[in-house]
Amino acid sequence: MTRPANPLEFNAWINSSGSADDSWPRPSKPLARIFELDSYLHVARVAHRGVFSNIFLSDRPQLVIDENTRPEQTFDPYVLLAAVLGQIPDIGGIVTASTTYSDPYTLARQMQSLNLLTKGRIGWNIVTSWHPAIAGNFSDAGLPDRKARYERAEEFVDVVLKLWESWQFPWGQENGGYGSVAPIHHKGKHFSVTGPLNLPAAPWGRPVLVQAGGSASGMDLAARHADYIYAPLGSLEGSIRFRDELRRAAEAKGRPSTSLPKVLPAISPVILSSEAEVAAYLRDLRERDPVTEADLAGAASLLGAKAGIDPDRRLVAEDFLASPNSVIPLGVIRSKRSKALDGGHSLRQYAAAEKEPEVIGTPRQIADFIVDWWQRGAVDGFTISGSYLPDDLELFVDTVVPVLQARGVYPRSYSEKALAA
Repeated sequence: MTRPANPLEFNAWINSSGSADDSWPRPSKPLARIFELDSYLHVARVAHRGVFSNIFLSDRPQLVIDENTRPEQTFDPYVLLAAVLGQIPDIGGIVTASTTYSDPYTLARQMQSLNLLTKGRIGWNIVTSWHPAIAGNFSDAGLPDRKARYERAEEFVDVVLKLWESWQFPWGQENGGYGSVAPIHHKGKHFSVTGPLNLPAAPWGRPVLVQAGGSASGMDLAARHADYIYAPLGSLEGSIRFRDELRRAAEAKGRPSTSLPKVLPAISPVILSSEAEVAAYLRDLRERDPVTEADLAGAASLLGAKAGIDPDRRLVAEDFLASPNSVIPLGVIRSKRSKALDGGHSLRQYAAAEKEPEVIGTPRQIADFIVDWWQRGAVDGFTISGSYLPDDLELFVDTVVPVLQARGVYPRSYSEKALAA
């Protein structure tokens, strides 16, 4: 078996009750569980048992009750991950925080606090915030356009990186006092920050940086800084193109081949015990939930398709608007289009595919899928986004991970993982 240079990795998305809209109200599961630390500790312990690299918290600082049937983002990610990582060893945690609605000094201090307290087990998922409703919680100015958000993000990240390095403490020495301390004296279009940060740079380095943008600006930001890319899942061919493009862009910015961004798209695998169960599941789903006119309209909107397309003709690139009028992140639109075009779908076939699990099979089939994408250079691993937590993550860790370990492509312990890195 050909092994890629980068070890296979998993992150675990641990928000709320899971990624499924109906994951919250469930028999024998109290609604209040999503506000209890024990629920998140349990999920984190499951991910730790699976030798995952990180647990991951997405965040939108707003309460939305008309899009989903569950509160998806609740706890402040800094607070929750501080509580969880203080009790769970080895595994890292990824905080999602917006450059549009945060302050560089405050964020730099919060992240460096967690970096030092967890001994380097923390990362920052850099987002610019794309939902217009978020803006109302911070000002009445409305959500800035995409270009303005990414322009601010570039400067924001630069300020944070400078602050993280502004105090070089003499770690391991008995003398030397403060060490080297230097204000950053940053004056830019969006920020004026003197510094230095009131926490020193960690001896093991800065927090991990994570990014998800698929626009030109987002790709540029990721190529400059990102350690991980949290990307939506597209087609196999599209994912290979995306990863290759990203790695070339990072190399063009002078990053060495040993520190290029790792791509870990999100999947919500449906794991069943036999191929017969898989076939029955899909057959029942298609019978219960056929494609409707509303589904076709939704698919066209998601893809940014032009009006009047024959829903039964194979889609081509010319069917899509060059600049889709949508608040949906461009990376999501790009991945959906690659899925439609590389799959040879008509709009109706694409709408049908959107109703079905992207990854479904027996534990061995799921493992086959993961290894195939990894070996072919489409991914460096996956972010496992369980539809129903903790059940789906437990099933993945208990049935799929052992198959990967038996094949010798995934570590059995964190010590083995460190040797492979």
